[in-house]
Amino acid sequence: MAKVTANKKLNAPVKEVKEVQASTQLEEEIHTESSDESADDATSGKDDDVVEGLSSDEETNTSTHNIKKLTPKTKTKDNSKKATDMYSGIIYISRLPKGFHERQLSKYFSQFGDLKQVKLARNKKTGNSRHYGFIEFVNKDDAKIAQESMNNYLVLGHLLKVVLMPKDTKIEKLLKYRPSKFSLNTTKKSEEELKKNANIKHELRLNKLSESGIEFKW
Repeated sequence: MAKVTANKKLNAPVKEVKEVQASTQLEEEIHTESSDESADDATSGKDDDVVEGLSSDEETNTSTHNIKKLTPKTKTKDNSKKATDMYSGIIYISRLPKGFHERQLSKYFSQFGDLKQVKLARNKKTGNSRHYGFIEFVNKDDAKIAQESMNNYLVLGHLLKVVLMPKDTKIEKLLKYRPSKFSLNTTKKSEEELKKNANIKHELRLNKLSESGIEFKW
């Protein structure tokens, strides 16, 4: 009985020592977990501060940044001006149908803009149309629009062929030359004087014929 009680007394402090060690381990684990949580909170706070700093920097950059506006329309206008400067305001029209003369051309093409002059090619002997001509516009843009809209256009069974003439061509000089129209000679003498002169000339002829032995009655 004395041995059993001695063993019990020895086992009691051993249990107490184990319990103390277990409690210290639990305290250490709790302490480490709390320290990790505090470190995570600190890092998350730093990250939030960094994000806030970045957003504030971006706002300041966008507020101070000047955005330049592009103007592509002016570029297209410049290109169109360069293209139109290479051409004149004269268009060449071919495959004209019969009966489509200067008056009809001027009436039809005046819808595109103001015209300077219209010239139709004609035969020198007969004066008939040779089925092609030239039209000069006041504005070059009107001539370009007319060429684009009327090229391969069907008129009275004929497909028109319209070409915009370039600058410094021979036809531009040809249009500058305008032949003067035929004008009737002004009569300075009256009808009575003209009749008297005709009768005098006729009497002279009759006298000549009678001298030669020819009788002529008029």
